[in-house]
Amino acid sequence: MVLIGVVLAATYWAIDSFVQIFMTQNNFFRPILGVDVYDIFTRIIVLCLFLIFGSHVQFNINKRKKAEKDLLESEEKYRNILESIEEGYYEVDLKGNLSFFNDSICEISGYSKDELKGRNSREFMNEKDAQQIFEIFNRVYETGTSEKSFYCHLINKNGSKRAIEASVSLIRNPASNIKGFRGIARDVTETRRLEKDLLDTYRNLQEARSATILGLAKLAEYRDKATGSHLERIREYSKLLAIELSVKSQYKDYITQEYIDSIYQSSILHDIGKVGIPDSILLKEDRLTEDEFEQIKYHTTLGGNALSMIESKIEGQSFLSIGKEIAFFHHEKWDGTGYPQGRHGDDTPLSARIVALADVYDALTSARPYKKAFTHEKTVAMITSDKGTHFDPDVVDAFLAKQKDFNTIREIMLDTHYSIGESVQDVE
Repeated sequence: MVLIGVVLAATYWAIDSFVQIFMTQNNFFRPILGVDVYDIFTRIIVLCLFLIFGSHVQFNINKRKKAEKDLLESEEKYRNILESIEEGYYEVDLKGNLSFFNDSICEISGYSKDELKGRNSREFMNEKDAQQIFEIFNRVYETGTSEKSFYCHLINKNGSKRAIEASVSLIRNPASNIKGFRGIARDVTETRRLEKDLLDTYRNLQEARSATILGLAKLAEYRDKATGSHLERIREYSKLLAIELSVKSQYKDYITQEYIDSIYQSSILHDIGKVGIPDSILLKEDRLTEDEFEQIKYHTTLGGNALSMIESKIEGQSFLSIGKEIAFFHHEKWDGTGYPQGRHGDDTPLSARIVALADVYDALTSARPYKKAFTHEKTVAMITSDKGTHFDPDVVDAFLAKQKDFNTIREIMLDTHYSIGESVQDVE
């Protein structure tokens, strides 16, 4: 249109110049037409301008009407899509009054569209949930950032509480002013119930697992009543060491919470193989002969084999995996002089290296019929001197960092029927 106007103006200027040059007041056309040709030409030009700009205005009006029609059709299509989705869709004004919602919202709430239209969303919540929703919507309003997922509870028409997972974002008008909120809501009541049932089942399995492990471990402990609370202390010591090691860079990806839980439960299986050692050796109060000590050493292989056989009957990763490692290798030494295989350094599984220190600490600080107990301070000094020979240096460092906690556990769970002294037999 601008180009046409420019061309028309140029044409008008050219013709006007021609008329001014060649037409005089007594020109040939005035007697014939009765008017000045210049006036006629001017009127024609004005008429053309009206036609051009009039058609331009009409074109813009038609274009705007088409855009409005397309927008209405798009909105209608959008509304139809929202009505057909399974999730609940809602729109509220700045006061929280429902302005639009689909059939799924009606299904969740139990109310019809007529009953819901214009009602405030807070009417369907208790005070705690209503306050939570207010804080979330207010945060979205102030920051302009959508809340992709939050949980709340709605009270539906029959009075039952429904667990809802929802989202919320801003609605803006064409001028970008905030006029309300919109979001998706889905009823997750059944999902939450199933999750709770699954969690309860998992907890029951964990308790059954713990009871099974403890029952297996007690088989050996009942053979040697002098061990007192040995098993309970061992798992507390092992857990302390595992937690301390987990913060070190070389272990943080290996020692997970699951690993810590497993070593806590499985560490008490370290001497399960003693059920296969004759009472005459296991319960002997005097120093063992060399041959008897060799038989005692065999408890690691007995225990490891027994747990391996049980584990082979279980599909997938078993809680007995760590227990098996501990039973087999908790008497191995860092310098390779331990038993049953004489493993060196980190060829011995970490779980066994942890329990090795925990077991020796408890053996040294506990009284037995054949020995008195060492003090905590004496035991710390002995373990420190064996760093890098008997014990993994990293495990010793973890022990030294947690030695006060070791002593606290020892004092709380102390076996009082034997005295503390300075004599001890070979703790192997």
